[in-house]
Amino acid sequence: MQPAFRKITQLFIAASMTMALAHSAIAEQHLSRSVDDLDWVNGGPGLDFALVWGDWAKNDYGMIVRIRAGHAAPQHSHTSDYHGITVQGNWVHTYGENDDRNLGPGGYAFQSGKENHGDRCEGPQDCLILIHQHGPRDFIVQGN
Repeated sequence: MQPAFRKITQLFIAASMTMALAHSAIAEQHLSRSVDDLDWVNGGPGLDFALVWGDWAKNDYGMIVRIRAGHAAPQHSHTSDYHGITVQGNWVHTYGENDDRNLGPGGYAFQSGKENHGDRCEGPQDCLILIHQHGPRDFIVQGN
């Protein structure tokens, strides 16, 4: 085996082992938290966010959005796309100005980045929405 090829092979094996060990260590760590034990950040009247995984300041992440019953987020956009799944309540996701989608528990919405949309919670129960966003978290209010 030539020295350059041997060195590349050794680096590849070392990197693969490091990744496997890191994945194994992560897989062995179990984490369970109730929604009441999450670290909630207030996002305005009736709107809270809690990070569940990842780093919302840098890259892909998952969070729970809580919209209190009867409240709405202002028309807004995000730089990056996201996927949302209703966990609790009746989440109404509005594409553009007048395209309301009622999403009860298990309902799914894909929101393209840079598109204005709205979110509100209708009914007597607070809405909990699991969001997986492909990029850092931002909240750009329409008109700002």
